[in-house]
Amino acid sequence: MTDTQILYLGFGLVASLIFAVVGFQLAPADPATGLVPPKKRWNWAAGAAVQTVVNLGALFESLDLGRGAPTSARVGGIGIGVMCAVLAALVAYILHGDEGRGPRWRKTGGSFTAAMVILVIVAKVVS
Repeated sequence: MTDTQILYLGFGLVASLIFAVVGFQLAPADPATGLVPPKKRWNWAAGAAVQTVVNLGALFESLDLGRGAPTSARVGGIGIGVMCAVLAALVAYILHGDEGRGPRWRKTGGSFTAAMVILVIVAKVVS
């Protein structure tokens, strides 16, 4: 592994831990009791961590970092693709405005992850 790959892996680990804490906090409460069961909190934490790892893996693969430093044209193209994924997440966030905070953010993250996977497929087909 190169130094860049090791740094990227370390960044991915830290980012997934941060988003796991966020997912742990966003878990919705049970309507009957008003409390959040621990199993649900850990489920949301794991889901957020997995989505973070998938997103960072998609970015790694679409930039083709396994082969070394990407060209500036590739970075620009992937940057535009990531902005499109952010736009897809924003649309999902707006469309689910009537839902609770936790489910709204989970669907927003899911749409961003789906858009990132599509970006990888497009990047591999184009190159």
